Amino acid sequence: MRFKINRDRINQAVLIVLGSLFAAVGIQVFLVPAHLVTAGVAGLAVLLSYVTPIPAGIGLFLLNIPVFWLSRRYLNREFLAGSLVGMAGLSVALWATAPLADWHPVQDLYLNLIFGSVITGFGTGLIFRARASQGGTDVIAAAVRKVSSLSIGVLLFVLNGAVVLVLAAVYGLEPALATVVVIGIESVVVERTIIGIDANKAMLTVTSRPEEVSQALMERLDRGATILAASGAYTGEPRPVVLVILRTRQLAVATKAVKDIDPQAFTFVHDVTEVIGHGFKAPPI
Repeated sequence: MRFKINRDRINQAVLIVLGSLFAAVGIQVFLVPAHLVTAGVAGLAVLLSYVTPIPAGIGLFLLNIPVFWLSRRYLNREFLAGSLVGMAGLSVALWATAPLADWHPVQDLYLNLIFGSVITGFGTGLIFRARASQGGTDVIAAAVRKVSSLSIGVLLFVLNGAVVLVLAAVYGLEPALATVVVIGIESVVVERTIIGIDANKAMLTVTSRPEEVSQALMERLDRGATILAASGAYTGEPRPVVLVILRTRQLAVATKAVKDIDPQAFTFVHDVTEVIGHGFKAPPI
């Protein structure tokens, strides 16, 4: 398949570059001065930079060589190419921003922890939005899913746990415990960056007036609605269900619309992801 430069490719490249820069700045400006590390193989590369003369950028590249080599036969070319570009981008960004580690703009451990994890997580999320990854554990996880039933969560826990234990042995318990918090905050920020802050919701309403409820929802929300045929398990009587997908910010308007039409309606809401269709943009990964 020939490589074509188009708007999508340009957007992808921009996201990878920005994501790599954000992640590198978060690591070098906030995490490294406080002797904290990020998650995964990138965290291992940062840890190696603490105990050896190998810079984090070079360490990340070297650690990923065996990862990509061993995983190449199990993964498709598109995923490997995206991961390779993302990993190379972060490696170069870490190398280029290494002098920032001597800046020390913030002295407080907890401020470094918060800002470092948020900025790094945001950068990582941008890379994922570009349908790429940072290599390392992402590639390992994808390969393991192909050949084994081993839990990816267990694998990541062992890797991150080993990094935290070595950090505790070298710098003490406080940086190690702070790193656990960093990894937790990063995971939340990465997810929010991928799916967006204004998440999608699915609202289902069991009502005796489905046509009127669906019409009110469509008029007030400018969203489509679907009437599902259902019946009560005990009575066997028809109990139509109105389904609508909406933004979080539209939820209050939607529930009021239902209540205005049918105060006895039964409504429940849950989170949904990767909504594809008119009026919604799916996470691009």
